[in-house]
Amino acid sequence: MMTRFAPLLCALMLPIAGYSAAASASASAVAQVQVLASALLKSMQAAPAVSMAERYRRLEPVIDQVFALPIMTRLSVGADWARFQPQQQADAIAAFRRYTIANYAHNFRSFSGQRFEVDSDVLTHGAEKIVRTRLVTPQDTPASLLYRMIAVDGVWKVVDVYYDGISQLTLHRVDFAGAVASGGAPALIAHLNKVSDDLLR
Repeated sequence: MMTRFAPLLCALMLPIAGYSAAASASASAVAQVQVLASALLKSMQAAPAVSMAERYRRLEPVIDQVFALPIMTRLSVGADWARFQPQQQADAIAAFRRYTIANYAHNFRSFSGQRFEVDSDVLTHGAEKIVRTRLVTPQDTPASLLYRMIAVDGVWKVVDVYYDGISQLTLHRVDFAGAVASGGAPALIAHLNKVSDDLLR
C-alpha cells in the first residue's frame, strides 16, 4: 500500500519543501541585514569615544560579510568596466571597498536614540531578495532603507541600498562616470581614495 502511494506523497511534499527553502533563504537575507544594523548601531552608540580609524576597523569585517563589493564595483562602473585591465579592476574593487567602509564609518558616528527595524517579511523579485528596514530617530521621520540582495556562493549579500527610495548604485554610477571619463580607471581609483581620505579625517 505504501509503495502505491509513494509518488503521491512525494508530489504533496514538493510544495512544502519549496516553501521551506524559500523561507530559509529569506531568513538568511534578513539575518545579514540584522548583522549590519547591529554593527551600525554599535558604531553610533560608541561615538565620540571611538576614533574614525577604530570605527573603520570594527565595521570592516561586517561590510565584507554583508556586501557583494566586487559585484557592486562592477555595476557602479557600468560598461567601462570591461575596458579596465585585470589589475585595474582589482585596484578599483579595493578602492571601492575602502570607500564603502569609510562612508559607513563617517555617516554612523553619532547617536541620539536611533534604532533599526528590520522587516522579516522579505520581498522576492526573481533571484533577488529585498529586505526592508527603517532607521527610526526619536521625534523625526523614519528613514526607509531597502537592501537589494543576491546569493553569492550560497550567501545572501547586498548589491544595492535604496535610501528613501534613492538607489545608491545609481548615484555611484553617475559619480563614477565623471571620474572614468576624465582619466579612466586610474582617475576613478584616485577619486575613491581621496573621498575615503576625506571621510576618515
